[in-house]
Amino acid sequence: MLHYDRNGPVLKQYALYYMAIEIGLRYNNTVMELVLYSVTYHDCPVEQREKVALGDDQRRDMLRALLGEQGISEAAILQTCNRTEVYLYAKKAIDRGPTISELIGNTGPEAGRVWREHCGQQRGIEAARHLFNVAAGLDSQMLGENQILSQVKAAYLESIESRASRFIFHKLFHTAFRVGKAVRTHTDINCGAVSISLAAVELAKEEMNFWSSAAMVIGAGENAELAARYLVKGGIGSLIIANRSRDKAEEMQKRLDAGKIIGLDEIPDKLNEVDLVIASTGAERPMVTYEDVESILGKRTKPLLMIDIAVPRDIDEHIDKFDCVTIVNIDDLNKRITANREKRSSEMPKAEKIVDEYTQKFNRWLDSLEVVPVVAQLTQKAIETARAEAKRYAKDFGDENAEKLETFAESLTKKLLHGPVSFIKGADSVDPTTQQLMSLDLINKMFSLDDPPVGEVSTSADEGGK
Repeated sequence: MLHYDRNGPVLKQYALYYMAIEIGLRYNNTVMELVLYSVTYHDCPVEQREKVALGDDQRRDMLRALLGEQGISEAAILQTCNRTEVYLYAKKAIDRGPTISELIGNTGPEAGRVWREHCGQQRGIEAARHLFNVAAGLDSQMLGENQILSQVKAAYLESIESRASRFIFHKLFHTAFRVGKAVRTHTDINCGAVSISLAAVELAKEEMNFWSSAAMVIGAGENAELAARYLVKGGIGSLIIANRSRDKAEEMQKRLDAGKIIGLDEIPDKLNEVDLVIASTGAERPMVTYEDVESILGKRTKPLLMIDIAVPRDIDEHIDKFDCVTIVNIDDLNKRITANREKRSSEMPKAEKIVDEYTQKFNRWLDSLEVVPVVAQLTQKAIETARAEAKRYAKDFGDENAEKLETFAESLTKKLLHGPVSFIKGADSVDPTTQQLMSLDLINKMFSLDDPPVGEVSTSADEGGK
């Protein structure tokens, strides 16, 4: 409860007026909060997670259904291979878990059971902190990965298109984007490859000029296609795709929009045309044997880097006997990956500090939208200003009129505040409008009500440098 000076020159009814506002708002049970319901890789295996994976239309239908629920103001759904997360800005007094379980259950025969068994929940600022960690890549299986930030942006865009994001989520998600950028800019959390395919391509980049080099990818499976995709993205001069099934190779070529297709029997003859080979098939025996390439590589002088990321191996280890050939296998790449993972892990404290600082900033902003503090601070600031101005001009009206002047100044302040305060009170309704929430934010800025305490440390991301 705020303290009012009942013995001072403030009119008694003036003090009671604001006390009544405070009491009414403090005990209003329509307080809104952020809440997160999620199923993630942390405690749910992929064979269960895939049962609660939502398609595009399912997510949009669910967003519309959530907005139709009383007391839910905003909603967003983040869907990746590692998580299904539902973010809400909703009335605090009502548990939305059963509603979400029912909606999820409608998407598949076992979806509801999986959701109920594995769903976790976070509320308030911890829900925001979780989103910030996700956007920064700190909650990913592959620490510091970049793709998750794009996925968070896609979830926000989908929410906007469904008219499910308003004032709070605009601030929440844009803060998440800033966190993701700050962590990646001011730490080395995403440096160095931590996947086999990317590690292979990064190693190749260190050994040759990509734009003037030619590469051959053997295989058309997941790792082979990822390697090919990284090669194309990295600007490789030309690409050959070698595979047993031409149909599968053509599908891969179409997805990549790059590459020339050859059969496995053409590999030896094409080796003289390439500078790099990346092999990844599921074959039980080597796809490239010493006997196959002896006549070709025995005469070659130009360096050839052969990276074998298959188990069992695709490239005969004896090919390494040729002076022009360097073979790198999956164990060699795993050493690089381990070193990169250790480096990324060592950056966690710096990254967590940035997340924590942004979380504190966001929490202060949320607090600034609470009606009671805004009314109290605005009233206090206005009264202090009125008293100061009355005291400043008191000598012009004579000592006998000083108290009347102060009473007049405070009475005028009360009348001037009546309209803004009435509008602010509306922001504490079941579903405050965007205008009302924006008005709270604007009043805080206009009257400097949300200035952080003196001496607080600014975020690392704002200071620059790693």
